[in-house]
Amino acid sequence: MDTFMSLKDALATIIHGGEPILLNTAGVDWEAKALLECLPDRKLGQRVQYMPGFYIAAVSESMCLGEVLYRIKKKPA
Repeated sequence: MDTFMSLKDALATIIHGGEPILLNTAGVDWEAKALLECLPDRKLGQRVQYMPGFYIAAVSESMCLGEVLYRIKKKPA
């Protein structure tokens, strides 16, 4: 599923997928549920590309990929 969607939808997809993953940004690991609960609506509405197993990246108004917001990694067992 490497399509454009809102960050809120990408996080919801991760949560409902049930895979044990963490989202890493600026050296800090986050659970998708924690981000969904604490990020402001403005940020959650941001258009992103979700590439399962790799990243969530921002998408510009001109539909170009921007910075990688979160790198996806497996949660340690």
